[in-house]
Amino acid sequence: MPSATPTTGPEGRSGPEVRVRRPVAEPEAEGPDIGALVTETLRSLREISGDNVFRAAMAILVVAVAAKVYVLNASYFVEDDFLFFGAAYAADLTPDYLFSLHKGHFMPGAMFLVYLQTAFWPYNWWVGAGFMLGLQTLALLVFLRLTWELFGRRWALLVPFTVYALAPLTIPVLGWWAAALNAVPFQLAILLALLWTVRHVRTSDPRHAWWAAGAIAFGMLFSVKALFLPALVFVFAIAFLYPGHPVAATLRAFRAHRVFWSVLVAMTVGYLALYLFSQNAGSGGEGAGVPEWEAASELLRRMFGQVFPVGALGGPFEWSIITPAGGLVEPRDFVVLGAVAMWLLIVLSSLWLRGRAWRAWALLLGYLLFVDAIPTVIARGRGHGLAGADPRYVADAALIFALCLALAFLVVREQRARESVGTAGVAPSVRAAPGRRARRNRAIAAGVLTVGYAAGALYSTHTYADTLNGERLREYLGNVRASMADLPEEGALYPRPVPEEVVLEWNGDRRLTSYVLPPLAPGDDGERLAHPEQGSAAYVFDDDGNLVPGEHTLFSNMFAPGPEHDCLGTLDGAVSWPALAPGGLEQVVTFAYTSDRDAPLVVSVGGGWIETVLPAAPDGGFWHVPAPQQGDRLSLLTEGEEDLCMTTVAFGKLAPNERSTHPIPLSQEGTDEGDADDTETSEDPGSSEDTGADLEASD
Repeated sequence: MPSATPTTGPEGRSGPEVRVRRPVAEPEAEGPDIGALVTETLRSLREISGDNVFRAAMAILVVAVAAKVYVLNASYFVEDDFLFFGAAYAADLTPDYLFSLHKGHFMPGAMFLVYLQTAFWPYNWWVGAGFMLGLQTLALLVFLRLTWELFGRRWALLVPFTVYALAPLTIPVLGWWAAALNAVPFQLAILLALLWTVRHVRTSDPRHAWWAAGAIAFGMLFSVKALFLPALVFVFAIAFLYPGHPVAATLRAFRAHRVFWSVLVAMTVGYLALYLFSQNAGSGGEGAGVPEWEAASELLRRMFGQVFPVGALGGPFEWSIITPAGGLVEPRDFVVLGAVAMWLLIVLSSLWLRGRAWRAWALLLGYLLFVDAIPTVIARGRGHGLAGADPRYVADAALIFALCLALAFLVVREQRARESVGTAGVAPSVRAAPGRRARRNRAIAAGVLTVGYAAGALYSTHTYADTLNGERLREYLGNVRASMADLPEEGALYPRPVPEEVVLEWNGDRRLTSYVLPPLAPGDDGERLAHPEQGSAAYVFDDDGNLVPGEHTLFSNMFAPGPEHDCLGTLDGAVSWPALAPGGLEQVVTFAYTSDRDAPLVVSVGGGWIETVLPAAPDGGFWHVPAPQQGDRLSLLTEGEEDLCMTTVAFGKLAPNERSTHPIPLSQEGTDEGDADDTETSEDPGSSEDTGADLEASD
């Protein structure tokens, strides 16, 4: 098969043909089967396992994986993780579920993994985190393979490999499961796409083209950023694989591999159309939107001025802003200045050693701008720019930095071959080869800097683990599991918000126990929790995750008879009171009553009607009815008024009842006068005319 790599001199002039390619033994129409590929892979692995460079890389890999396990051991499910489990439990595995957006993220592959874990291993940390750790480890191995293929075997490969393997910027995204579902598969997709593109450009083997396109499609299943992956692959190829200046390299790329690049363009357009369709079909206001100038500029300042320049070099060493999901980056001024000085040293040194190094830094800058900055501004550039301090938005840039660091200082095989056989009189694109002493000094300097980077990166990883709240979250879900194992058969399970460190308040009803905890319930009890029913007893989960009796708070609407009456008065069984009802799944109407027989009752809030039956309770009882409607009146319609005596009615949210006593805190039940003053209690006037007039007005 003829080489598809055009070969000219380093400045694009004609010269002897140079082939940098792997020979393909099979005919073009045939290829090895899977068994042959596996055999060949194992044989290559056995051969390389005795190589000292490979052994050193594996030692670095072990240290990196150990550091990541250390962080994962300190972390746990938090925030969006709970939302994922709740959404998967409430949905069926349908295209609508898989292609739905989560806060602007289009990630059907991630949604499938969430559904799978919800169905078989709900809230099992090491199943989810362990799988992501496995993908991250695989990404590190592919990175090593990519650099080995680009530059050949050399000790210098250990520098960029260490930079990526220990990068602190990749730690927070791995420690938060919801973020890892996007970022870790995307990093793997980047590396696989680049690796197979290198092989396709060098050999023109169509199988490698298919694998590269498949890697890009794989990335598109997990991250919206994969929209830019075809462009990244193309820019990388014309900058480092095809000869000549960028314009000439672009023309050669389309002449040599027109079909491959056309397919990638089609994938980009198709994915963009699919994302926009999903965005328009969404119902929420989360995700993409028009950014605000002040918030967007603050976000970019933090991202480009603090997070990436410091984090890429092993910082930030301390995590000043602590959130429930871990620390954010706000380094001290002297740390930022030190990082800027180091960046200048790295970039200028590379430009002095290799004139073509500017291509690597241009690739990195373009990636930061188009893949990280612009999508983040569109998605988070409203309200407050603090999102720019989150290292998760530039986690994938740590990979690109490590690769560009190698591209800036090392010469890819294509360029080295062209330079070695360039025609006479063609100026070399790099400086003359340094002497032995100079090479040794550079190796020592690179080794010292790499060791320093590793020490700083590991320290930053350690301090980040200290910001995590995994122990508290494990304790919470441990208590929930224990309560789920011994749920009461009688009574109803009512929702209330989980603690702030579990899911933030701004998530609305998605932070309720009825949304995030049903996956842990056995059998049909999940439905009891997800869809609260009427019941004679009320239970809620407290802030420690224990299931306890519920009681109305002092902010509930409460109605009691006047001092001269034992029962609330009605007019022909009807009664209505003004009541503030903001609406929501937490709202419950509770009746304290006595009745010699079952008493049918209709509850009306905001024009909606709820039918219920108060069970016979001659000695007194309670009955709880969910009432999520919004309105400004509570109206009741009863039958058999002579048998039913309502002693108290409460309407509002339930809270944990630490005393396990009366579910309605009333002053006449023994609370002091100060409590009674704070309680929204209406005394029944005992006038049937007034209650009837109220009902007529509400009707």
